[in-house]
Amino acid sequence: METKKIVILDGGIGHELKLRGVSDGTFVAGVLANEDCSANNVVEAIHRDYLAAGCVVITTNSFVAVPQRMLECDLATNDSDSKRRASQLIIAAVNRARGAIAKHYENVEVDKRNKMIAVAGCIPPLTECYFSNKVPSSVECLTPEYTVILSTLLECNVDILLAETLSTTREARAILRSLYCICQTGKHLIPPLWMSFTIHDDQPSKLRSDEPLDMVCQSILREAAALNLPLEAVGINCSTPSAISDAVKILVKLVEGTGIKVCAYANCFKTTTSEWIKTVNDNANDSDDACTAELRSEVEICAKDYDEEGLTTDAYARFALEWARSGAQIIGGCCGSRPKHMSKVATALKDFV
Repeated sequence: METKKIVILDGGIGHELKLRGVSDGTFVAGVLANEDCSANNVVEAIHRDYLAAGCVVITTNSFVAVPQRMLECDLATNDSDSKRRASQLIIAAVNRARGAIAKHYENVEVDKRNKMIAVAGCIPPLTECYFSNKVPSSVECLTPEYTVILSTLLECNVDILLAETLSTTREARAILRSLYCICQTGKHLIPPLWMSFTIHDDQPSKLRSDEPLDMVCQSILREAAALNLPLEAVGINCSTPSAISDAVKILVKLVEGTGIKVCAYANCFKTTTSEWIKTVNDNANDSDDACTAELRSEVEICAKDYDEEGLTTDAYARFALEWARSGAQIIGGCCGSRPKHMSKVATALKDFV
């Protein structure tokens, strides 16, 4: 079998900022760090650490730089101000990523520089992660904010558009339609689009909205093709490594013969996402029996794969190698992963890159 080249995506940044004393661990504190004169050097340092680890794509630190979040976090006072503020934070995040690449190259001999290093512009959920019931039911309600995010990233000339941690089909459709409308203006060249979903840890064949993963991706592939958009990859992120192992096999079979790549990047926290969601739901409302009953099915954790910090680097590298052998071509890390995880991954995948 022909060995396909693997693109190594970076890992998480929010938790890393907390560990380095820059933020309190919240997403908003992490994104504000892009503008802090003392903190932005730390943001760039984390990006550089991922580059040194062997990653060739770094993602902008702009996960919650969306208009609605600006209002919720009191970073804006009205709709117009929220769009302006979100754009400012996205621009700052792109600048930090570009700055990191420039500084990385200062220490690399010209003939050894990796010409593939790229900046992926983050296109996040517009609402609280994982909770699909909080996502507006209408695609039309989502497109204005996605247009702000996409337009800003395109103005910054990012190399890749990375839509990640999507829990519903309608988020993906809204992104495609927003991007199509921008294309019609003729103002921007559209870079490759990667689209990644988050799935149930204990039901890897379903998004967190309970929509079947295969049917969702089939519909997105069809719509992207109909709109003539450069969808380059579909994938799974922000779920447990074992769940992603199952999902990768589904997606690889689905995209066979299409030229579309599969991406995979998992969480490294010992507490699974499903367990965290259950805690939130129990604290908020104990009466939703159907929801809490489903979430009580916890993902089994192999104790030897975890230490006091979370998933070990050796364990994550083992999962990454499994995904590569299954056919994934873009592999990175999500929440809780660190540069040391990606360094192990790069070593494990050396025969693929």
